[in-house]
Amino acid sequence: MIKKHKAKYLNIIIIVCFALSCSNSSDQKNKPNKKVTINMITHGQATDPFWSVVSNGAKDAAQDLGVNLYYQSPQSFDMITMSQIIDAVVATSPDGLIISVPDIPALRKSIISASKKNIPIIVINAGSEIMEDIDILTYVGQSEYDAGVKAAKEMLKEDVTNVLCVNHEIGNISLDHREQGFRKILTENNVTVKTIPVDASDPSETKEMIRAYLTSNQNVDGILTLGPLGAIPIMKLLKDLDIGKNIKLATFDFTPEIIDGIMNHQIVFALDQQQYLQGYLPVVLMNLYITNKNTPAYKKLETGPSIINIENAQDVLSLSKKGSR
Repeated sequence: MIKKHKAKYLNIIIIVCFALSCSNSSDQKNKPNKKVTINMITHGQATDPFWSVVSNGAKDAAQDLGVNLYYQSPQSFDMITMSQIIDAVVATSPDGLIISVPDIPALRKSIISASKKNIPIIVINAGSEIMEDIDILTYVGQSEYDAGVKAAKEMLKEDVTNVLCVNHEIGNISLDHREQGFRKILTENNVTVKTIPVDASDPSETKEMIRAYLTSNQNVDGILTLGPLGAIPIMKLLKDLDIGKNIKLATFDFTPEIIDGIMNHQIVFALDQQQYLQGYLPVVLMNLYITNKNTPAYKKLETGPSIINIENAQDVLSLSKKGSR
């Protein structure tokens, strides 16, 4: 009899434990997982069409993956404000941080504070060298120096002898590297190169500065701008000033207006670093690291550069106008 009672009680315990297990399992399945929160902080100006495409890529990835994404940037190229934004975000302990680093000395302290809090970091677009000091998951962007070399080799095809290089963001390490690669190749080929800065926030001032320079340096036969914010006002200037199209204009990066310029033979080529990928890919990689502990195999994931010219401009025009190229 005692054995029967023991067996009965044992069966009851097994049934209860099974029921509790099923209940806990069911509760766990029904309990919603906490959404991943990723902050992206870039140096791009709010008015810069390049960075709007980066933002579109990041937002599309966040929507596809169902993660919370917060995209922030200073209103101008301002490293003090950017470091303050980073510090404020780090204080909230996000699951992941995606950041561009155009000025490593200015932003190092803020990024180190994120690393010390064990916040995973992916660097995009600028500042891959920071991985020498700080542990980052990967860098998503292009080698800017190599892109400058590529721009120079493409410009040499236009038989230029005297080239103006226009920098719209002084202090941006990426633009410095572009200029260095560009200058090296042209100088080696006996082409004169002069670099001047312009204010990206004032297109009218840019036009007048370049007008004055070209008026006093009429032997200039090539211009490379380090981004669309320099190219667009210069393209409009050359439409009136250089009717014979003797000055070959080229640029880094592009917008729909730049593509139109290529198709209208106002711009000879643009270098494409596929900025949409610089927004989309890091969100995917960060989410996989946070949720599945996947680490990128490469410390640098290059998205460019490639050349857009009259031969392939039409192919990317409609996509560019949609904001994904």
